[in-house]
Amino acid sequence: MIFKYKFLITINILKYLTVFIFFTSFSFTNIRYIDEIFENIIKTENIVYANSPDLPFIFLLESNTYDINLDMDIYEPDEYEIISRPAIIFLHSGSFFTGNNELDDMVDLAESAARRGYVAITLNYRLGLNILSSYSGERAVYRGVQDLSAAIRFLRHNQSDFNINPEQVFVWGSSAGAIIGLHMAFSEDDERPQSTYGQWGDPDLGCIDCEGNNLQYSSRPNAVISCWGAIGDLEWIEQDHQVPLIFFHGTSDFIVPHDIGFPFTANITLPIIYGSSAISERLTELNIIHHYYLAENQGHEYYGTAGGTWIDGPNEYFYDIQDNVYEFLYNLIDIYILGDLNSDELVNISDVIIIINFILNTDMSTEHLDLNSDGLINILDIIYIVNIILVNS
Repeated sequence: MIFKYKFLITINILKYLTVFIFFTSFSFTNIRYIDEIFENIIKTENIVYANSPDLPFIFLLESNTYDINLDMDIYEPDEYEIISRPAIIFLHSGSFFTGNNELDDMVDLAESAARRGYVAITLNYRLGLNILSSYSGERAVYRGVQDLSAAIRFLRHNQSDFNINPEQVFVWGSSAGAIIGLHMAFSEDDERPQSTYGQWGDPDLGCIDCEGNNLQYSSRPNAVISCWGAIGDLEWIEQDHQVPLIFFHGTSDFIVPHDIGFPFTANITLPIIYGSSAISERLTELNIIHHYYLAENQGHEYYGTAGGTWIDGPNEYFYDIQDNVYEFLYNLIDIYILGDLNSDELVNISDVIIIINFILNTDMSTEHLDLNSDGLINILDIIYIVNIILVNS
């Protein structure tokens, strides 16, 4: 009799959900990793992740480097239940000559990511570039790749401290930051440019994972978001580099060409680079997952910044880019975190029934049932799973 009573309640709840979904016209709200569902975030500043030799602001040779600490700021959602969360590392623009992790776009992106449920990291990396030297340009990019390597290895080592899922570490770069992220996704030590070995008294920069710290973890990101980025050689992208990517680039970008060319349009003293269009063609040939958004007649940093500082933004492109990125990442994230309560690798009516049973029998474990992180397990969590089912259908 009790079983029959509970069964009828379950059926009635499901009927209620059907009516609710119909009258809301399938309106999706409060989806973690898609929407900004956390009002408050927690920021932890100046976390040192590496110690590396840095160049003075003005230099001719690199024999007078000095060691500095490299740091990051971490933004986290202020949530009721702490879970293992995907992380996004944000890398600023500045042509490897200027910039820092407190630029307008980096802070706004990190705060928005944290409100969606991610752990967001804004990174300081080493700067220093002679814009009249291809040799210097290659070395500047390589130092940035080494710093990103050190940061990823640091985060994976300290995953429990920052509540990070080490299999979901993503990189989001703007301009120079995107160039670093793309090289990190595809570079191998045996493909190092000759310039990185040093000459004229400049030091050998060492292997990709040999600088900053000695933590032994993979430095390969699980996905890269590239805003107006490029790579130094398409041949570095190989079949075994299955790193999903999403690109954004303007056809009128005269700083970083969207196809093939020199940085700053005609600076022949720097190396030729391959922009997003060329990279997308290469990825298509190799059947590597990627999405490419080409903005007609748009220039560099077309979401409203110059060197990471808001000029006429954030504009509509800034929000469109975020929407596309978070939909892209949503499909990469472990489905268990997104409502697979019975671990069958599906999110379906069976997971809805698990929460309904909890509501009817509060002696069950509450682990992972508070899906909207409001401190309660109720009809809103049921709606949350139903939304996930509809998004994925």
